[in-house]
Amino acid sequence: MTDDSKTATPAAALLQQGLFHHRQGQLDLAMQRYVDVLNSDPTNTDALYYVAVVACEDGQYQQGVDLAKRAIEIGKPQARVHNLLGQAYDRLGQKLEAIKAYDAALALDPNFAAAHGNRASILAETGFPEEALKAYDRALALNANSGADWFNRGTLLHDTGRLQDAVDSYGHALALTPDLPEAHIANAAALMSLGRFDDALAGMDRAIKLDASLAVAHHGRAAALKGLGRDAESKASAQHAAELDKAVAEAKTAPSH
Repeated sequence: MTDDSKTATPAAALLQQGLFHHRQGQLDLAMQRYVDVLNSDPTNTDALYYVAVVACEDGQYQQGVDLAKRAIEIGKPQARVHNLLGQAYDRLGQKLEAIKAYDAALALDPNFAAAHGNRASILAETGFPEEALKAYDRALALNANSGADWFNRGTLLHDTGRLQDAVDSYGHALALTPDLPEAHIANAAALMSLGRFDDALAGMDRAIKLDASLAVAHHGRAAALKGLGRDAESKASAQHAAELDKAVAEAKTAPSH
């Protein structure tokens, strides 16, 4: 049996150390290892990619763009680098550049499910719902276990008035991510639009159980109760939601120390 620790190059060993720290959420240590690789080999595109990933995870999206573009310029074409570039451009609000990057990723790997899903989100945001739906469907055909894509697909269907289809899509999302309160809230809102107030109330209650601080869930609960004719309970939920809204507003305006 080969001892990888002895046969790996110093750069490869450092990169593996960086990936270990990265998986543990130790971004500073991961970054140190990636930078060590680049100090000895400035053209190491894997290290450049992971430095760009850390930059984006740290909210440094312009730095992520610059690093990803550098990796594209000096290395072999990699779909994942173009996908990361698209994500960084998206966070910077540069939607057209993001689409171009996702298109480049898919030109290299047409079966890159995440790139299809990311591209779909941009298309939905920029007013191309049918194209977005096709992209979500393609992403989910390639990876049916993406709770985020099922959720985003449900939101798109909800926004375009396809309520039962939205509920079906949210159902897939909830099967994969049952602890996501936002998915319960969105599903409950679609159910309420279908007049299914009992089911909507149950969904809002599940969201509140997961995170009682979400005012939107209490507002939704109030609406479901009102739809059921339980006016006193509805008013109590609405009052609690208003108190949560007020607390959030006051926290935003409070002076920092």
